[in-house]
Parts: sequence; C-alpha cells; structure tokens
Amino acid sequence: MLKHFSSTPQRRRGFTLMETMVATIGVSAIVGSILVTGTTVVNTMAAIVNYNDLDSRSRNTLDTMSGDLRNTAVVTSMTDRQVTVSNAITGDTISYRWDGTNYFTRTLNGSQKIMLNGCDSLTFSGFQRNPTNNFQFVPAHAPSETKLISVSWRCSRQILGAKLNTESVQTAQICIRN
Repeated sequence: MLKHFSSTPQRRRGFTLMETMVATIGVSAIVGSILVTGTTVVNTMAAIVNYNDLDSRSRNTLDTMSGDLRNTAVVTSMTDRQVTVSNAITGDTISYRWDGTNYFTRTLNGSQKIMLNGCDSLTFSGFQRNPTNNFQFVPAHAPSETKLISVSWRCSRQILGAKLNTESVQTAQICIRN
C-alpha cells in the first residue's frame, strides 16, 4: 500500500508562544481588576458600617444626655471634660466625663456606663441663659449659674490600621429647664 503524502504540511494544534502570552496578559488584567474592585467594595462596606455605628452611638448618647441635662436641678461641677448635675425629678446625681483619650462615660449614682469610645475630642462649656445684644450667650462663672450647656465631640475608628470615618463633629446646646 502506498501512502499518500500531501505537499502541504499538516497543521499542528495548540497555541503559539505569542498567543499564550497575550492570553496570560489579558487574564491577568481581568483578575487584577476584579481583585481591586473587590477590595474597594469591601473597604467601602466596612466604612459604611463603621460610620453608621458611630452615628447611632452619637445620637443615642446625645438623646440620653439631653434628657438628663434638661431635667437638671443644679449643675454641681463643670470642667471642659466633665459635668455633674443633680436631677430635679429623681434626685439622682449624674456625671458625664471624657477621660481625655478614648472613653466618654455616664455615671448615674455611682454606676458607670461607657457611652462613646474612640472619642478624639470632647468639650463642655457652661453659659447663662440670657444672651447679649449680639445673641451671644454669657459664659457662666460658677457651675450653679449654668443654664445652658454646650457640648461637642468627634469620634473616629480604625479600618485596616488607618484612622478613617472621622465623624463630623457632634455639637449641641442643651438648655436646663429648671
């Protein structure tokens, strides 16, 4: 039997080196963009969860503090980091204090509760109730003169070792009703 030989060479199946390199580069670009997008989405979601937690804690703290301070009979002591009051309705002694580094606490009759953690700054100021002609409140010279308490704070958290999501400064002026 005679074998038939063709004058055209038989085609070999497979990829050439150039095709393999182009395919590798294309796949690497696609995988790299998927990884970058995934990392960005994870960081964004962590930041959103973090911000929502900071905002929720700040609102709860402000609600509790406003209720306590509005029903105050008298401010017994006050500094820029701490305020202690006597509640007019219950007779309880309530103190709000920032430790200067991280924690903002509420002490009710000796029982302490952490209201905020991650506080970068917090400031209390006491004023008299009557404003001046320029609608500026007059600073109180003694705690017993205080009828308006101004408080502001800023909290932040770390994501992947970096301080992110610094919450916008929470500021309130709470008028004592009594």
